[in-house]
Amino acid sequence: MELIQVRQAIKETPKGANIVCEWTRPCKTRKGTPAIITKAVRMVGRMGVEYDNLGAVQEKRDNGELPAVNAGLPWGQWSEYPWLIEHKGKHYLRLYNGTSKLTTVKATFYMDGIEAEKDRVAPFLLASELTEKDGDCFCCEVGNLTRINHETIEMVEEMEMV
Repeated sequence: MELIQVRQAIKETPKGANIVCEWTRPCKTRKGTPAIITKAVRMVGRMGVEYDNLGAVQEKRDNGELPAVNAGLPWGQWSEYPWLIEHKGKHYLRLYNGTSKLTTVKATFYMDGIEAEKDRVAPFLLASELTEKDGDCFCCEVGNLTRINHETIEMVEEMEMV
């Protein structure tokens, strides 16, 4: 997706609204892997959220799991707060887990463009690719995004069918 398209989606989407997000990215693989492995993800997420206003973040600050004061980004710099981060010439969209209870994250792996089961690609992937991450937010490189849409009942039904 082009940066201009992401900026348009930001402009059209209310802060914190559930949106359907899709992206495809190359996986980090072990040296000598015989194929190109990619991962396609489809989920309901949110953008434009104030990190410090999240209940989970406030709870972690209260119990000492996070520092009492936000220390800022660990990498990159905000190019459009609180949506876009720029780092080493690339832009990243800051996303948060969606609040929709009707959908789950769907991840699909591909080997040389052909869909493959996770068990088939796992021996070729770095451990960091196989670890389930449970953060309050995450970033997606703009160039990897393939879809950003408002959540509608039709999209939710479409995601449930996949």
